[in-house]
Amino acid sequence: MSFAWPENIVYLLLLIPLVVFLGYGVIRHFQLREAVVAPPLADLMMPGVGFRVIVVKKVMIFIGIASLLFALTGPRLSGGGRPMLRKGADMVFVLDVSRSMRAGDVLPDRLTQAKFEISGISRAVTGGRRAIVLFAEKPLAQCPLTADSEAFEALLDMASPDLIEAQGTDFVSALELAKNILEPSSESRIAYAAKGEKIIVLLSDGEDHAGNLPTVARRIKKGGIHFFAIGVGMIGPAVIPLGEGSGELKLDERGRVVTTSLRSETLQALARDAGGFYFRTRADQTVFGEVSARINRIAAASRWVMEPVESEPVYYYFLGLGLLLLLCETMIGRGGSGRLQKP
Repeated sequence: MSFAWPENIVYLLLLIPLVVFLGYGVIRHFQLREAVVAPPLADLMMPGVGFRVIVVKKVMIFIGIASLLFALTGPRLSGGGRPMLRKGADMVFVLDVSRSMRAGDVLPDRLTQAKFEISGISRAVTGGRRAIVLFAEKPLAQCPLTADSEAFEALLDMASPDLIEAQGTDFVSALELAKNILEPSSESRIAYAAKGEKIIVLLSDGEDHAGNLPTVARRIKKGGIHFFAIGVGMIGPAVIPLGEGSGELKLDERGRVVTTSLRSETLQALARDAGGFYFRTRADQTVFGEVSARINRIAAASRWVMEPVESEPVYYYFLGLGLLLLLCETMIGRGGSGRLQKP
């Protein structure tokens, strides 16, 4: 048996407090009855409540709720499995297009250098599919996973800060989107596991305004995704042009020129927490050769995974059972074990 939504298994933990609550309800029921009437007179003055009936009703409630919670995991019956060879690499390039990427400390500018690295990696890695996520304050899926290299290159050339109106830099939302592209839904995780190794390549100057990077890094590592971070820029401060070929510079609220510099420590920490690698690119020292070589080695170390031959969802049986038990529980009378005795 497999599960379509394994992340919902955690809801089964609710059964623990449910057992305690139902058990306490049984005890409390008889305590309240005896509190109203003295125990010797309880069976004479009040209809008796069958202990077995109460227990059966509580058990039906428990099994009914347990069935509903189990249905949330999407149980599926798998008719055996077959080994599948995982081949190639599916890569999502996460490209920073905030205005700081227009800085010219890496000629002609950071964004052009980042595009050059992406193009070099894409061409050097054999097989697999590619996708592009652009991000500033908000992420944008510029290109879905595709094996069409020409379409990928065309969409890469179009990448620009002008495509995202809300400026700023938020790594977390961009990396979450990249992860979702590699794992589009719980239903197809098994199928996608056999497609190829999962790779995320982040290219940025390291200026993150949102924080909480360790959390998303751990999710990437836990998902079995290989992570590469490439820093673009120089350590020294650089001015930020407002537009391509524009002589205007970005100013703060006081009219002073805003500068930017490479924050390599942010990218290094992100790569370390994700169990990945960090590289720094410069105009005179590109890194696409080393990055693509590592990705090719990962893709070459193909792994065998088990893919179900047949898979039939059965969650609706548990859903129906749960609803039926809860309905029957409401229809069962309290019953009576005690009778009015004749004098």
